[in-house]
Amino acid sequence: MRCACCGRKKKVFESFENLGEGGEVCVDCSDIMYRIHDAVAEERKEEYDLQVKAVKIYLEQKKASADFTRWFEDDFMKRNAFPR
Repeated sequence: MRCACCGRKKKVFESFENLGEGGEVCVDCSDIMYRIHDAVAEERKEEYDLQVKAVKIYLEQKKASADFTRWFEDDFMKRNAFPR
C-alpha cells in the first residue's frame, strides 16, 4: 500500500488514515491535512499557504493518486478555504 498523497510505501506496523474517497494517507500527510484545517480555524495565513504548498508539490510531481487529487481539490480545499 502507498500513501495516496505523497506515494510513500507503507512500512510494517505503520498506520494510515482513511480519508474515504481520498484514499489512505501516511502520518506525515495526515498531519499536513490537520495543519491546514487548524490554520483556517486560527486564521494563520502563512501556515496555511505553507501546508497547501507542500501538498501541491506532491500533486505537481504526480506522486498523489488521482482519487486523492480529486478529493483534495474538489472537497477538502472547498471545506477548508482560507477566509478573505
